[in-house]
Amino acid sequence: MRQALTVRPFEFEIIESAAPALQEGCAIIKVVYCGVCGSDLHVYEGKHPKVKPPAVLGHEAVGIITQIGNNKDNLQVGDKVAVVPLIGCKECEYCKLGYPNQCVNRKVVGFQVTGCLAEEVSIPIENLIKLPEGCDLLEASLLEPLAVVVHCVGLLERIKISTKEAIVTGAGTIGILIGLYLREKLGMNVSMVEINANRKELAEKIGFKVFQGIKDIPIKDTRPVAFECTGNKKVLDMLVTTDPAPEVIVILGTFERTLELNIFEMCKRESYIIGSQMYTKKDLEIAAQIMSTPMKEVFKSILVERIYSLSEAKEAYDEALNSQKGTKVIIQVNK
Repeated sequence: MRQALTVRPFEFEIIESAAPALQEGCAIIKVVYCGVCGSDLHVYEGKHPKVKPPAVLGHEAVGIITQIGNNKDNLQVGDKVAVVPLIGCKECEYCKLGYPNQCVNRKVVGFQVTGCLAEEVSIPIENLIKLPEGCDLLEASLLEPLAVVVHCVGLLERIKISTKEAIVTGAGTIGILIGLYLREKLGMNVSMVEINANRKELAEKIGFKVFQGIKDIPIKDTRPVAFECTGNKKVLDMLVTTDPAPEVIVILGTFERTLELNIFEMCKRESYIIGSQMYTKKDLEIAAQIMSTPMKEVFKSILVERIYSLSEAKEAYDEALNSQKGTKVIIQVNK
């Protein structure tokens, strides 16, 4: 079978490799589509702190089961499935408490485990979800970023929120999906902050009000919630110090491991700051249900930028790396 191997930074080779053998507790998946994620790009650039080339990347994958043994999930050959890339150890305190996304020994498909830029992959059965009727595979290729959104918005349930005003900083794929989810599912009024002209145009096309800076947003008589998707310290500083300050700031952007934060201003405004780490299998299942509703057409029509073949993996990653449009690059591994 063919794999797209990142042999060194900015370089792919399409190689022939032995097909994976069926192992107990696993299924063999014919990968059909695999999205390109920002974390994949960090490896591609050689900047990921833990994973370096050579590596077979890809974790935003959907496909069809070609081999599987007996299983309690009643999955069978021919089922369309999505991959849950996070594999918890089941032994650490976080796993025991029901937070596998915070597992201290976690492995992730496409990073510590061979990824899905391959015609076939072996995936633990418990790391698969069956796609609902009416959810096709191209639409399902957006499930992974949508699951990130489901998870981070769900964190608001920890705090009693009364406001209907939300700020999203950064109109990339995740930011756009958060905005759509807040608006369409929760009925919130969403203000976007984005300085890139292409991303600003896309957000406005979808119907969002887009501002150059946080202080430009005309919010009065309430404290909004905010979702920080840029990973830019200056943006986070502005969220913490603006007035009226967001009551809750959920952080999704990838920051440096340590940074200075104005704790005095945060305490003065009594703001909550919540970190968000990936998602769980349950979040992916909720995302799959959403993608079987009419909302799927909105997501697919605005977010799928272009579909590349496996042999075009380098072109796909270069497009994802250099694109400023906020849309999604998808690789079609098999037809």
